[in-house]
Amino acid sequence: MRRFLLLLIFIFSEFAFAQEESQDSSKEYERVYVEAGFVQPIGKLSNKFDLSPSFGFWFRNRLTGEDFVDFGFNFFIPKNPVDVNFKYRDSIVQYKSSHFAINIGTRFAKVIPLSQRKTDFNLEWNSGIGLALNFYNAPNELEFRDGEHTREVLTTFYLSQGIKLNYRNTGLQCHYQWSPYDLFNDQVEKNFGSQSLMFGIVYRQ
Repeated sequence: MRRFLLLLIFIFSEFAFAQEESQDSSKEYERVYVEAGFVQPIGKLSNKFDLSPSFGFWFRNRLTGEDFVDFGFNFFIPKNPVDVNFKYRDSIVQYKSSHFAINIGTRFAKVIPLSQRKTDFNLEWNSGIGLALNFYNAPNELEFRDGEHTREVLTTFYLSQGIKLNYRNTGLQCHYQWSPYDLFNDQVEKNFGSQSLMFGIVYRQ
């Protein structure tokens, strides 16, 4: 997981320093994307929390033509989360959600114009990859030794596919995301769940 995080940092640095070389300065485009919407867990993840509010911030760079790369994050606040089973020494204990989860990564976007006369009406198809974190707290009554953690952070990678319909400075979007939360954590219950849908509105500037 540490190598994966270092790889993301390397990719971000390469695109950031190559921004002036990769972009077409003769054509303006929106660089900042602010998102608000909801996360709907599906599959086995659907019994971990309900429909939850989500917010995101992304910064865009042009690769070439109508191909772009976004760097940023989106976080969500799990609503009505259930307690989750974690291994604690030789027993099973239920941890409570910290009501916070975040995805940090990059998205590659292909912009498809929907009008020959207007450049601000288009459709986007994007693919994303990054780091997904979901936070849980141990019960207060547990006694921990030095070096033991009172919090569990489910850390994994995520893959996403989505579409976005933009008109001028606003847009609508929907993304599917796969985040195998139990893949790198042998303390959490098996078959935790991994699938979700994110949908909402976008403001770009």
